Amino acid sequence: MKKIIALIKPNAALFYFVNQVHRQHPIELVIIEDKHLGKVSTLNKVKTRLALGKQTIQQPHAAVRIKSRKTAELYQQHLGNDWQDLNTSLRIVYCQNINEPAIHQLLAAEKPDLLLDHGTSIVKDHILAQAPLALNLHWGLSPYYRGTHCTEWALINWDPYNIGVTIHRLTKAIDGGDVLAQSRVEIQSNDTVNSINLKLTKAGTELVIKALNDWQQDHELTFQQQDHGLGYLTLNRQWSKALKKEINHIEQHNIINQMLKTPARKELLPLIEFSPKIEA
Repeated sequence: MKKIIALIKPNAALFYFVNQVHRQHPIELVIIEDKHLGKVSTLNKVKTRLALGKQTIQQPHAAVRIKSRKTAELYQQHLGNDWQDLNTSLRIVYCQNINEPAIHQLLAAEKPDLLLDHGTSIVKDHILAQAPLALNLHWGLSPYYRGTHCTEWALINWDPYNIGVTIHRLTKAIDGGDVLAQSRVEIQSNDTVNSINLKLTKAGTELVIKALNDWQQDHELTFQQQDHGLGYLTLNRQWSKALKKEINHIEQHNIINQMLKTPARKELLPLIEFSPKIEA
């Protein structure tokens, strides 16, 4: 069995991603990038208990931070029960930065066949060099939307029909590695950025599992190079309170419904669909 190591942040959707993949293709180790190193404040523990009610896990293997019942219900609606905690069989290592020397040393000792990333900060070359293959699940259709807040930027651009998820090689080019597979999700008038991103994680997880079915059988995965000139790269420093306010306005005033009727771009931009070489 090939060795898979997952790189994530302590986010409920990312826990879902790891748990779902682990069921089909066992993950050897999960490295969680968390400035708190897995510690949760008393206040956040109380908020999580209030949000989850009877579903609260008293001694979680890896704690999520859920602040409201509404958020918990949204996760439940889209992801079932698989987001509340990581599978207790998984080994977990916490770090404050995914590129720190201790993680480099750990990966050098573990010798993974695959690094599977969803949601961490930019992974640098010395980390990527520790595995023959590294894949990233990106909330956005690359190369059209690369970087951060891609769902938000698509909504700001009135481009709801080109919101999707990309599985690509993880490289030093931000969301710029060769593309393995992509998928759109159906956007509904009552969606929010959060609900859309949950849909993207779910769709992306399905794509990753299909790809790993082939990879585990030593079938060669087919990648296509991106043309970065076709889209945008947006960075955290470009995100502002004014843009966040605009997204809040879009969500609170049902403007997504208007976008779906009169999008700025009616064209469905080309994407790369995954064709499995074996039965999934």
